[in-house]
Amino acid sequence: MKSLTIRHRILVSFAAVLVVMSVIAVMAYAWFLQAGQEATEVEKGILPDLYHSTEIMTGQMAAHSLLQEFALQENPSDRSTLESAITTNRDQVQRSMDDYEATIVSDIDKQNYALVKELANQFRLAETAVLDTSRAALSKGETPNESPALKNTVEPIFVKLQSALQAMVEDHRGEANSATQRISSIVRTAEVGLSVGLLVALGLALLLGYQLFRAITGPLTRLVNAVQLMRQGDFSERLDLMRRDEFSVLADGFNAMADDLTTLIGQVQRSSIQVGTSITEIAATSKQQQATATEIAATTTEIRATAKEISATSNELVRTMNEVSTVAEQTAAVAGGGQAGLTRMEETMQQVMEAAGAINSKLAILSEKAGSINQVVTTITKVADQTNLLSLNASIEAEKAGQYGRGFAVVATEIRRLADQTAVSTYDIEQMVKDIQSAVAAGVMGMDKFSEQVRRGMQEIQQVGGQLFDIIQQVQGLVPRFEVANEGMQAQATGAGQISDTLTQLSEAAQQTVESLQQSTLAIDELNQVSGGMRSSISRFKLRA
Repeated sequence: MKSLTIRHRILVSFAAVLVVMSVIAVMAYAWFLQAGQEATEVEKGILPDLYHSTEIMTGQMAAHSLLQEFALQENPSDRSTLESAITTNRDQVQRSMDDYEATIVSDIDKQNYALVKELANQFRLAETAVLDTSRAALSKGETPNESPALKNTVEPIFVKLQSALQAMVEDHRGEANSATQRISSIVRTAEVGLSVGLLVALGLALLLGYQLFRAITGPLTRLVNAVQLMRQGDFSERLDLMRRDEFSVLADGFNAMADDLTTLIGQVQRSSIQVGTSITEIAATSKQQQATATEIAATTTEIRATAKEISATSNELVRTMNEVSTVAEQTAAVAGGGQAGLTRMEETMQQVMEAAGAINSKLAILSEKAGSINQVVTTITKVADQTNLLSLNASIEAEKAGQYGRGFAVVATEIRRLADQTAVSTYDIEQMVKDIQSAVAAGVMGMDKFSEQVRRGMQEIQQVGGQLFDIIQQVQGLVPRFEVANEGMQAQATGAGQISDTLTQLSEAAQQTVESLQQSTLAIDELNQVSGGMRSSISRFKLRA
């Protein structure tokens, strides 16, 4: 039975019950057909024979009674009426006998009828003789006396005829009773057979229904229990029904689905662990980039402060050069005043030498600041390269995270773009610092030459007063050099201002980088929460080993 499908079991059950019911129906049909045949035989054979035989018997009794009444009647008119009734009854009895003769088929009925017919003919002859005797007596004017004829002739014949008719009626009545008993027996047999058949059909239906119920509820209960375990997160249950039916197909489908879900959830668990690891690495990279961006911002602030100091020093140098230029012009004017102003010119030259020394010291400070800026720019360049490398690592980790790291990939791309902008800006600053260093070096060289010439002028003033004219020319020749130095100082001040502006932009870029990294940190936290939720959601599943 386990190899049969549920459909086949249902069909077999219905077929078995249908076969039993068909057998019961065939047997009932046979019984009722037999009962119908018996009833038809009774209706068309036995009952007509019984009816006609009874009718003949009644007619003969009526004939006997009429004949007796005729014999006892003295009134001629009444006797005539009775004679007519006797004739009518005789015709009716003859018709009944003819009808009975047409229905008999058995030999016993034929023998009985032959005897009755012979006796009836004798009775009719005797009856006719009585009537003829009565008419003859009346025609002679005598009083008829039929009693002797009735007693001696008619009565013996009537007794025999009545006995024969009674035997024939009893025979037909016996046949009717036998047919009735046979019909009753058939009906009782049909009742018992139908009852037994119905009980067998009911028992078979209950047995097959119980087998079908077990065949359905057993595997269905196991399937429902397995589904309940799966709802609770236990995917380790598998079904082995050891049968070949629709439930076996369902069990195979359930096992295949459980295997697929186990594989899928296992992959999700491994992916969640990998995503968590990638998120941790991305978070560490983000924190490192945030620290680097903070360091860049602090370094940029220091560079901006240094640039402001350089700008202030350059402005002071410009003012000093203006003062030196004014002093040189005044010196030239005083030198033209003669020997009397030589002493004042010497003092003025002394002031010029002191101013030149101050300029040299300021230029030295400016050169040191420019060197510091160059070191800071080198540091910023290294930090920008490190930031670019970190953003590249962050992009790689974001690619590993899949769709959960897309937001962080955008942030990493923005950080790399800002790092590139920082590198470009530091390169511009480096070029500006180199220009400043070149200008400072040119200024230092010019001031060295200027100081040397002033010393020589002082020596010449102290040694030879006559060389005053040459000194005046040299002093006048220093004015264009002061203008060149002044222009260099102004260029340095302008470069320092540009450096300050560039550093301001770099500071804003660093601030944007910090904000982007903060957003990246928030995105990482949200991604970490999502990963944690996913891990907690799938941690309740119990997989098959």
